[in-house]
Amino acid sequence: MRCATTTLYDYLARHPDISMSREKETDFFVAEKSLSLGPDWYRGQFDPARKLWGEASPNYTKGRDFPGVPARIKAFCPDVRLIYVARDPVARAVSQYGHSWSMGLIKDRPDHFYDSHEYHHILDASRYAAQLGLYLDHFAPEAILVLDFDELVSTPQSALDKVHAHIGARPMKLEAAVRSNDTAGLSRIPPSVLRLTSGPLRPLMLRFVGRPVRQFVKRVLSVGPQRLVPVLPEHVTERMRDALAADAAEFRRLTGMTFPRWVV
Repeated sequence: MRCATTTLYDYLARHPDISMSREKETDFFVAEKSLSLGPDWYRGQFDPARKLWGEASPNYTKGRDFPGVPARIKAFCPDVRLIYVARDPVARAVSQYGHSWSMGLIKDRPDHFYDSHEYHHILDASRYAAQLGLYLDHFAPEAILVLDFDELVSTPQSALDKVHAHIGARPMKLEAAVRSNDTAGLSRIPPSVLRLTSGPLRPLMLRFVGRPVRQFVKRVLSVGPQRLVPVLPEHVTERMRDALAADAAEFRRLTGMTFPRWVV
């Protein structure tokens, strides 16, 4: 989450051999979200005429709150090719804090959300070695491409070349770079609406209300004043750095990647 997964989704959707899911985040393998919609609904997300099918669900790498996802993926599509985009874990956590604030999931000021569920939820998603380890229990390392967020943002063609090779797609030159980010729009939608659409009613909405309609409604509702995200003070980000340092070191060891721009 907050690692340019929407940007990657949009890039891959341009490829003539790839069918990206109609819902960018299907969350199909999350028992608490869309699993109950069933395999026929999931298969219906893709164009059967396309050679490759793909989706982008960041909730698949939130093992603390959504356990069992890697095992379900392995059982349903054992030959899947996985892509894990990793961003500076502190910067990612700060970005998710802003997203959660805009969604109305966090109401406490920055100094007062220590030890809350949302604080630990945010840190869990930044513990990349722990998340990757859950997948390595079920998949061979070569099935998983770890992609540097900084490369995807700064040199997208290089990153996409790696992705295409990993998934078995023919190379394709990008016509233009894109950067997708919906936080600004979300911050103008009433939090009560956002919580409703991302809560228990989400499976029903996915089944009966298509993405184009929801995108239209989102644009219509994005007319209110923008809610400004509080700035996290230095002592909060310092605490995050301390909490994530050991995992970041283990992630470098597991991947053999240096991630030179990270602060941790």
